[in-house]
Amino acid sequence: MAASVIREIIAPVLKLCPRECGIVSITEIEVSPDFAHATVYLSAVHADEKALEYFASRRGDLQKRLAGWSSHHVPMLRFRIDERSKHANRIDELLNEETKRQKPSL
Repeated sequence: MAASVIREIIAPVLKLCPRECGIVSITEIEVSPDFAHATVYLSAVHADEKALEYFASRRGDLQKRLAGWSSHHVPMLRFRIDERSKHANRIDELLNEETKRQKPSL
């Protein structure tokens, strides 16, 4: 539940990310069991680091919005780049290379 509320609060800000980042998306949100931290994993089509910098600069505003959602403990937002898609793409490349290498020549 907390992750979905965090996503609702952060989602409108995705559109405000600098243009050079390309399309930016939230791939996952992990909330610690004690609600002390919420890690928001981001993916940007072009400039991951620029997107990460942007969201780090907006953290205070997003924390305030999150605090308005609940009078209970509000998790501290952390932003990270989701590297899983890059790893998956690399595995696909390696598998494709191996498949091409193993095809018999005609």
